[in-house]
Amino acid sequence: MPLFLRLLRPFSLRSVRWFMVLLSIALANVNIASATNPQGINALSAKNIVAFVSDRSSGSLVVAAHHFLDTHPQHTLNIRSVSQINLMSDQDLSELINQADAILMAAVFAEPVERLLNLNYPKLQTRIAINGDRRLLQLNSDPYSDPQLQLFEGLSYKQKKSLFKRLTNIEQGSYAQQLEQQQKQWPQFAYWLQAKAYWQNHNDDNRFSLFSLLAETANKQADETKKWPVIQSAESLRFYLNGQHKTTPQDLFSLIKKQQKPIVYILDHDTGDRLGDWQLHQRLCQGISKNNHCVSVLSAWGNASIQAVSAIKNNSEQSTQPFVVISLQDFVVGGGDGRERVSELFTQLNVPVFKGIRIIELNSALYDLSSQGLPADSVHYRIAMPELQGIGQTHVLALAAATDIDGSTGALVTKTEPVDIEVQRLTQRIQKWLALQTKENKDKKVGIIFYNHPPGRHNIGADNLNVPDSLWQMLNALKQQGYDLGPKENFPANAEALLDLLQQKAVNLPEDAKALDEMSGLIHNMSASSYQRWFETLPEPVQAEMQQGPLGFMHQRIEYFLLGAGHEYLLGLSHPERQRILTELYELMDSTMHDLHHALDGIRHPGRERALNLLEQLEEAYVALIDTQKADINSLNPSLIHKLELGASKNNKLSKEHKLNQPSWLQAEKLKTAIINMHIEGIRGWGKAPGKTMVWNNKLLIPGVQFGNVFLGPQPPRGWELNEELLHANMSFPPPHQYLAFYKYLAKDFGADALVHVGRHSTYEFLPKRGAGLSATDYPSIVVQDIPSIYPYIVDGVGEGIQAKRRGLAIMVDHLTPPLAITELYDGLLQLRQLIESAEAASDETTQKKAIKALRHKIDALNLRDELIASMDEELVVRGVGFSDVDDDFLLHEVGHYLTHLQEKFMPLGLHVFGRDWKKESIDTMMQSMAEGDNLKDKNIAAIRSALMKSPKSEMSAFINALNGGFVVPGKGNDPIRTPEALPTGRNFYALDGSLLPTQLGVEIGQQLAKKARAENAVSFKKNNSGADTFAEKEAIILWASDAVRDEGAMIAFGMDMLGVKPVWNSRGILKSLELLPLDEERAQRRDVVFTSSGLFRDLYRSQLELLDKSVLLGLAASRETIHQQYPALTLMLLSALEPVDDLIEALDLQYRGDFSEAQKQNENQDSDETKNRWDNESLERNLIARNWVLEAKALLTAHPNKDVKVLARQASLRIFGSAPGAYGAGVNRLVERSSAWGDRKELGRVFIKRMGHAYGIESDGFINGAGAQDLFKTQLSNVGNTYLGRTSNLYGLIDNNDAFDYLGGLNLAIETVMGEQPNSFVISHANNKKLKMDPLEVALLGELRGRFLNRQWIEPLMKEGYSGARTMGSEFVEYLWGWQVTSPEIIQSWVWEEVKSVYIDDSLDVGLDDFLANNHNVHVQTNILAVMLVAIEKEFWQTDESTKQQLAKAFAHNIIEKGIPGSGHTHANHPIYEFIKPLLDAETVAKLEQTLAASRINDSAEFSPTLPVHIQEIEVDKSSENTADAIVTKATEMKAAEKNNNDPSLNTDNNSVSKDDRDEAYLRIVLGLALLLMLGGFIRARRL
Repeated sequence: MPLFLRLLRPFSLRSVRWFMVLLSIALANVNIASATNPQGINALSAKNIVAFVSDRSSGSLVVAAHHFLDTHPQHTLNIRSVSQINLMSDQDLSELINQADAILMAAVFAEPVERLLNLNYPKLQTRIAINGDRRLLQLNSDPYSDPQLQLFEGLSYKQKKSLFKRLTNIEQGSYAQQLEQQQKQWPQFAYWLQAKAYWQNHNDDNRFSLFSLLAETANKQADETKKWPVIQSAESLRFYLNGQHKTTPQDLFSLIKKQQKPIVYILDHDTGDRLGDWQLHQRLCQGISKNNHCVSVLSAWGNASIQAVSAIKNNSEQSTQPFVVISLQDFVVGGGDGRERVSELFTQLNVPVFKGIRIIELNSALYDLSSQGLPADSVHYRIAMPELQGIGQTHVLALAAATDIDGSTGALVTKTEPVDIEVQRLTQRIQKWLALQTKENKDKKVGIIFYNHPPGRHNIGADNLNVPDSLWQMLNALKQQGYDLGPKENFPANAEALLDLLQQKAVNLPEDAKALDEMSGLIHNMSASSYQRWFETLPEPVQAEMQQGPLGFMHQRIEYFLLGAGHEYLLGLSHPERQRILTELYELMDSTMHDLHHALDGIRHPGRERALNLLEQLEEAYVALIDTQKADINSLNPSLIHKLELGASKNNKLSKEHKLNQPSWLQAEKLKTAIINMHIEGIRGWGKAPGKTMVWNNKLLIPGVQFGNVFLGPQPPRGWELNEELLHANMSFPPPHQYLAFYKYLAKDFGADALVHVGRHSTYEFLPKRGAGLSATDYPSIVVQDIPSIYPYIVDGVGEGIQAKRRGLAIMVDHLTPPLAITELYDGLLQLRQLIESAEAASDETTQKKAIKALRHKIDALNLRDELIASMDEELVVRGVGFSDVDDDFLLHEVGHYLTHLQEKFMPLGLHVFGRDWKKESIDTMMQSMAEGDNLKDKNIAAIRSALMKSPKSEMSAFINALNGGFVVPGKGNDPIRTPEALPTGRNFYALDGSLLPTQLGVEIGQQLAKKARAENAVSFKKNNSGADTFAEKEAIILWASDAVRDEGAMIAFGMDMLGVKPVWNSRGILKSLELLPLDEERAQRRDVVFTSSGLFRDLYRSQLELLDKSVLLGLAASRETIHQQYPALTLMLLSALEPVDDLIEALDLQYRGDFSEAQKQNENQDSDETKNRWDNESLERNLIARNWVLEAKALLTAHPNKDVKVLARQASLRIFGSAPGAYGAGVNRLVERSSAWGDRKELGRVFIKRMGHAYGIESDGFINGAGAQDLFKTQLSNVGNTYLGRTSNLYGLIDNNDAFDYLGGLNLAIETVMGEQPNSFVISHANNKKLKMDPLEVALLGELRGRFLNRQWIEPLMKEGYSGARTMGSEFVEYLWGWQVTSPEIIQSWVWEEVKSVYIDDSLDVGLDDFLANNHNVHVQTNILAVMLVAIEKEFWQTDESTKQQLAKAFAHNIIEKGIPGSGHTHANHPIYEFIKPLLDAETVAKLEQTLAASRINDSAEFSPTLPVHIQEIEVDKSSENTADAIVTKATEMKAAEKNNNDPSLNTDNNSVSKDDRDEAYLRIVLGLALLLMLGGFIRARRL
């Protein structure tokens, strides 16, 4: 390190920064002076041109820039990529702009746009914005136009379409001719059109001409267009063969006819053959061209892309050989206007279209460390928009190569390099799809996987699908297509016989020793050694995590980057890239350690304290190791690296073995091993193969049945069945060994050509790791490997279905819901309606009084009083009366309204069978429901009916076509009643593009809901000890992906409106900004809102989380001046918190200053008070976001006096929480299903907090997206008064799925765990936009219970479905009712269980339900229902009499003894429920029961004892006042700051330097003096020039 920089070390960072600013200004003045006039040329002829371009475009622009500067040395060119702009301060960006004579903004999108729009520009400056965000067009100013004119303002859509069109239609002449015609039509835009033409015709000559155009000085009197360089028309369509030879379409046709081989087409942008991009084509072709043709088709945007796909179609017609397409194009092929035409062509091609992705934002190390995968702001154009055309099975094929700063232009030159393993994975997958096109059906092998989670005999099924019957339909369809299904005598005669085989051989029973023993002789057994050989081929991080858990994974990653090949990779990178990677490594370690600490909170393990101690030591060891690496690898002094590499080999590279033997690493290794050896669930892994799950006699069992070349098997269990403590840990853990072994069997042993996962939903798409753009180290990729995956999925499950498509690399084939009908009243509810009608029709008062008296009695008999009180609460308060005192008319109205609301709900009738035609009455019912849902107006009803009728056949046809290696047509998925366009089914559904959410319709609905919420739910304030108001009550809103798809983001808009913010869209409906809404009579307060996001929402709509975070901060900013005046000590902290919305705040400040100036002009004779109408002076009584922020910020400052205030400021503003990156679910539903895993309900509340306590939003200093923030989450929950869940489906409610109680029930329970009582909770029903409702949870929950699950209208159609109907009653009603019991016991009271028992056990409806549930395999469902009821009694939720207990206990014991254990989480042999029921049984029954249980128990000896020798010698640690986690966050913050300021040499310190204070001060004064002199000299020279 230079001596003068060492001298800066003792001084404050602020002083050093000022010094560096002065020095850089001085040097800049000198550089500008010399650069603008190197040879004394007249300054008037020299131009300073600045170009802002996309990262992808910077490299090719630099090449042209070098040529231009060589021939025009008097000019200066500064090029900055989007990535560079993002790292620049506003001041630096402004200086660069103000020094420019001309600015080019090309292909600029996303983050820089707002910043560029909010800057000030010189009046006489040429500015051209092309091919980017259209908001930038307002900045255009060319030499031939008045700079005051806004050329693009006021243009109609039709005019813009004419102006912006691409000139690629050869029928209208050459490009030059079309351009000339366009310039004559739009003379005022001639200059802009010329620049756009240069840019769009990608070649060096045109880019050179573009610079020439920008450098010219206009002569407005002359016809300058004649002097502009001629456009060199670029080829809009080019073909290459095998990544080497450019070819013509004619030669390509000839070759294809001559050499009949399979073809792989690579469709790319017309820039695909430039340096840095072409290597991917070459690498793909290397893997493809051995047995296939590899044809690269490069096309320009728009019409040229249509021509490209048409050319592929024409080629395919010349050959009978199979082919596939890889699309490397982002957005939609063909552009907006050509999208439909290209989609039609893809359908005609009828082959898979794979999506290949180049990522220029991340290099391989950063991608390796990323928990997110694909950058969130690119998911919509890299994945979601291509899905609109059926493009999928995404593979990340290229990542950023090492970057360089170009010396002449300052541009960051980015290139990509192929990722060999991903290229290999894709080419192998392509070969499997080609095989599906060429193999005869009789030779194809198909693995069909069905859902069996939670495991057990009672739970073979899927969401609203009759799985056994659907499997039967599929098998018969395959048989008709010529697939080999084995000997006829072995093939089941019907669906019932198939179910018998599945129950015998194809069910997961991991906790039943007897069943495993019996099954092991009937199914495939995989030896541990066979599995181990395959397991050792998996990536090292995966092996480490599987065997040693999250600690093993993290340890392996640190070893790789500090001691292994990753270390050598780092040495080849630039300083900022190294800095960024080490920061990410810190963040990985910090996040993992944080979660491990929380995993140990409250865990039931004798070694817990010891584990915490060892974990802290290990944490410090990792910090020290990474710190050392940071100091060494980032040093600019090569000798320091040389000193590190003691004992190096001949080529000066330290051997890995030597590094691994360093004492610091050996100590970390010992600590890690000691912790893992304690066998604490959630921290350790599954251990060595084969593990315990589904293992018998040391062999991994593979349940399933095989018919010839078709295998049917249950998806494996997730592993917590034998490790219940996992459910208390805040960790996402990998699947057990048997899970991977099952798929290894299908791929390697059975040799499947295709995998089929049947129905919503599987578990493999929810396995841990990246959210989008998966790699070979992500578990879903390991599971499906390179095998084509086809996924029949319910059409109304788009949110989760999109996850299955993207993370599961699947081709979706959507299927119908069951028919939906209007709900009918029955029994007691029907009697209520009749009593109301009698009272209203009564001709005399006596008759009416008699009817009303009977009505009141019936309300109490039906236990309806509490529900009606909840629904009438607001009106009762207004009237000041209790329920018993309401007048008769009001009672009649409210009860009638309650019943009408029940009847407005839709009821599913039975289940759907995949591929089976509906009966006419089912079609009639569904069409009637569509009409009732008010969604058939102005639509072609006949076409909709036709689409509904042909849907089942379309499903099976698409399924067979996919197995033939064909294309499944894309289509919009959604609730068919709400969106009839979702029909016909049998399509590869897609979701609404996330960049459009919330839509304007969604905002309109959200605002109506927010208005209703504000009107009905007033805010209350907490009191302090003196009785004064403190915290304001918060609102909590749950965000789900499926509902965001259905409601177009209405719940997002609901939250924004509660915050007092609304989105702003551009002309294409894409969100571009936010608007702060003023407080008024209707919006008296700005509510404080906490958001909890599902894992799916996080993955699919990460940009919306950032939008909500900005909304919170903008709402906080509305009291900026107030906080400054009342709490001046918090001013700097507040400004730091608001940094992520600085651009929005600056725009508001500019608007206010303009309004104030105008007001002054209009009131010249009156005093103007500048503070009177400020936008940012809302009172803390009205701005509840700001009020709570102040209180929370003060509390954090008090609790953490030594912590960075920037970190605390951001923490006080965090309002968005969810599960950890790569994790899914709130964790409550899993524990509910395992009722033996907990005792106190609050254990589940604590699990919710641990699992959902990860913060999300805009990353900033001290805030890592997705980092654990459980303490902050608890703080937010402690002030929540109201919670909201939106429901937009006509099919799904609250009790037919486990997500509702997992998220809403779990949230309420977590709040109760923190505060001691549950909040007010509301369910928003907006399936029909014209009938928006907001019901208290109690009303919504119990109304659904009465209207659907106790109604014979729902039960009888399910009874016709056989076993699948019984399973739906048990697994999708009683099991989920139990979830609500645990989370909301104040709602699910004893009478509910009495009613359920009456219907399902005693058959009070007289439909034969008791006999139905006792029949054949249905008995396993009945056993589980009985178990749930007994657990409810045992845990004291259900208060009932002894006779009921005995009845249930005897029936339960009888079933267990006679039929065996179903295998659920309530019935396993070690469940405490058996000890509870034994006193209720006679001795003989107890003995038989115990004999059955003993045979089923799996002996599992304790793996840990406090006396085991796992302890190692402790490291003495100097305990500081701050905990290690805080220190790591601070360290990561410092590293991020270093990353942003990587050009500041003062950050490169030499720990070995020693200097005297007085010498430091003297040298610093000298250097500062020199800097000032340089600055003055440069300034004078520049002025002279």
